[in-house]
Amino acid sequence: MKKQHRFSKIFWGFLVFLFAIAFMASLASAKDQYIRLGCGGPGGSWFKMVGGLSSLFNKKIENVNVSAVSSGGSVALMRLIRKGELEATFTHTLTAYDSWNGAGKFEKEGPYKGIRMMTGMYESVHHFVVREDSDIKSMSDLVGKRVNVGSPGSGSAANSTIILEGLGIYDKVKINNLSFGDAGRAVGDGQMDALGMSGAPMAAVVTLEASHKIRVLEFSDAEFKKIFTQSPFYYKTTLPAGVYKSWNKPTDLIAFQVYWIAHEKFDPEAVYKMLKVAYDPSNKDYLKSVHRQFGGMSAALQPMKGLGIPLHPGAVKYWKEKGMDIPAELIPPEMK
Repeated sequence: MKKQHRFSKIFWGFLVFLFAIAFMASLASAKDQYIRLGCGGPGGSWFKMVGGLSSLFNKKIENVNVSAVSSGGSVALMRLIRKGELEATFTHTLTAYDSWNGAGKFEKEGPYKGIRMMTGMYESVHHFVVREDSDIKSMSDLVGKRVNVGSPGSGSAANSTIILEGLGIYDKVKINNLSFGDAGRAVGDGQMDALGMSGAPMAAVVTLEASHKIRVLEFSDAEFKKIFTQSPFYYKTTLPAGVYKSWNKPTDLIAFQVYWIAHEKFDPEAVYKMLKVAYDPSNKDYLKSVHRQFGGMSAALQPMKGLGIPLHPGAVKYWKEKGMDIPAELIPPEMK
């Protein structure tokens, strides 16, 4: 009887222990908030930037589990957020505008009003790059050449297409859609003549520079005017000398804003905390070491206002706390 009683005590004690472990595990999982941040593929700037942000958030924000979700690029990421498969992502101006209005790449899918703005991330330039020893000296010289416009579904591909169409040469170019990582190697190996990329410096171009000096193609005043007339969300900016080691000439290029957006149903408090960490001065050096484009982060409320896409409630809280006046157009309908 004593042995049986002892066995019973051990059995029930072990059972209580298992229940305790299960209970503690359920509490831990209940506390963890899983957040999926969208980024582009390896070789693109967003891959590095979102990876850096994810690591920072996991370190600085309690009870969150943030992961970077890689996809083809801006258009593909927007489709994921439309499906509710991402909580937040970076996006190009063009992609956000087209998705919101059901235009361009999203014409068949129709307008989608389920996104909210968080902040401007940086000004992005779109550039076409060739090897220095190439006979391609201008944009018009791309006619008949093999041009990698960007990986399928990426903002780079969308911007390359719009620019080439605006110049009237898209159907005169041999279009390719290699991944970001493969594009630089293909131009270096002579399998491609040129590549189009949004954002600078781009890892694919740096890869190309490892074996060949490069040339960034310039636009004439007439070409700028042609493109801006058809696509007014673009504007002119200057790529400083030294962004790429072998291109030491300030170059006027086409620019646009990159935004950080969130799904409308994403927790406002999480949005607020992420913005607070991202803009914390103590994290500035770390983020700039991840990618120099973090140095361009700003609210960008005025250009955002022109897009007509409202802020996320968590972003409204953050920017008001920073003393900013929020334009009425950027207040989301759920806060009115």
